[in-house]
Amino acid sequence: MLKKSVKENIINFFKDRFGIPSEIIENYQFFENKENIWMVSSEIVTEEFLKLLRLKKIDFIGIKALRKTQHFKYKPTTYLVQIIGIYAKKNIIELDKEELKNLLKIGKISVKRKKIEDGYVILKFKGKVLGCGLYVNGILKHQFPKGRAKALAFSDMF
Repeated sequence: MLKKSVKENIINFFKDRFGIPSEIIENYQFFENKENIWMVSSEIVTEEFLKLLRLKKIDFIGIKALRKTQHFKYKPTTYLVQIIGIYAKKNIIELDKEELKNLLKIGKISVKRKKIEDGYVILKFKGKVLGCGLYVNGILKHQFPKGRAKALAFSDMF
C-alpha cells in the first residue's frame, strides 16, 4: 500500500547527490511502498485524491522514481533521470563514444573521473541524459533497463 513519502528527504537526496535545486523537485509529490518511491505531479494530488488513497489499497501511481537500496539509499530510475537529470550539477559522467560502446557491450567499464562520488551517477553522451549508472571505485556499470540498453547499442549514435 502506498503512503505519502517524506518529501524533504527526497529533496535533500537530489540536492546532496546531484546538486539538483529544490525548486525542481518541489513540483512533485512522492508516494512510497516497501521497495519503491513513485513520483506524480503536485497538480494531481488534491485533498480528494489523498482521501481516496487512504480508502483504497493502491500499489503505485505516476512513475517509479526511486528504488530503495541498502548501500546507497536510493537508486534513481532511468525515467526519473531523463526528466530531472538536465538540472544536475554533480555526479555526472559524460561518456565518449568508445566508453559508451564498451559500457553497452560489456556492462561495466573502468572510468577515472575527478569529483565523482561512489554511488549512483547520471550518464550523458554528447550532453544528452541517457540514464543512471553505478560508479564504485572507478568502475562504472550502467543501470539501463535491458530494452533501453539494447536500443542504445543499435542506435545511430555510433
